[in-house]
Amino acid sequence: MPGPLAQDPSAQTSAADREFEAVYREHVGFVWRNLRRLGVPEPEIEDAAHEVFLVVLRRLPQFDGSAAITTWLYAITRGIASNRRRGDLRRQRRHAEAPEPGPAEGPGEWLERSQAAATVARFLATLTPEQRVVFELFEIEGLRAHEVGAALDLNVNTVYTRLRAARARFAAFVAALHGGAAGGPHG
Repeated sequence: MPGPLAQDPSAQTSAADREFEAVYREHVGFVWRNLRRLGVPEPEIEDAAHEVFLVVLRRLPQFDGSAAITTWLYAITRGIASNRRRGDLRRQRRHAEAPEPGPAEGPGEWLERSQAAATVARFLATLTPEQRVVFELFEIEGLRAHEVGAALDLNVNTVYTRLRAARARFAAFVAALHGGAAGGPHG
């Protein structure tokens, strides 16, 4: 004879299932939008979203509520998107043949683009982690301040403060680049 529901393991499992389903229903759109913003290609978003919610299913019992659920979901989503980008790069390198130069891009253009990417990476490395994530989401990913605030569980004023500081550092970085070029032996 079955015991009371409180002692029935299937009742506990169904409560956990209901909690997961509620989190999924309420936040699946948030996860999809952020996967798209974080650069996951459109055909891969569904698989990436499944990965996110597999992690959520596994970790939901440990979620203590010390941060907003959207902050927690964003961290998981960002990690999955990052893992997918790294995996794609590894796959591309593993399967790539010797690249054929295209008619639109010669060695000069490739070098220029490479140097620009390295310069951006150097600048991003000068920012604090807090400034960097706000700068990346706002300036690179194109999110609006209230979206950045919601994703990071920050007040919009804090978002603007960090963005203003990052932009000031960017202006100084660009000025130093131009000053360094102009102050050279031929400038």
